[in-house]
Amino acid sequence: MNDALFSLRGKRILLTGGTRGIGRAISLQFARSGARVIANYVRNDEAAEALMRETPGSDIQLCRADITTQEGKQRILDSVGESALDGLVHAAATGVHKPIDQLTLRHWDFTFALNVRAFFDLVSALRPCFATGASIVALSSEG
Repeated sequence: MNDALFSLRGKRILLTGGTRGIGRAISLQFARSGARVIANYVRNDEAAEALMRETPGSDIQLCRADITTQEGKQRILDSVGESALDGLVHAAATGVHKPIDQLTLRHWDFTFALNVRAFFDLVSALRPCFATGASIVALSSEG
């Protein structure tokens, strides 16, 4: 098999939720494939530091930002800067796992704010940053 077919060398990709779970696995694979990765996370510094330790010499940049807030969105935009993005993977997700009779609108709003609204808002804000042919992917686990 020709590994060059799957090379991401020279590509710049933003991963929301990029330091834990599915997002972490994607960050690792993309970095190993040569991509310049911006791995966003909201609060788990230990997971972010572990990602960096596991990928010495790779081109991973961490961006701590709560993407459900305007301040967090601005931090992402500042991290992206002027260089074009070749991709966005929205792996940041949350969810409240309770029986339906225990769920409230607050739970719904909390989940929707990150899983859907933040994704839409981020894509809208990043539109001028995307390179021609850029890819945008949104995914989730049980979140």
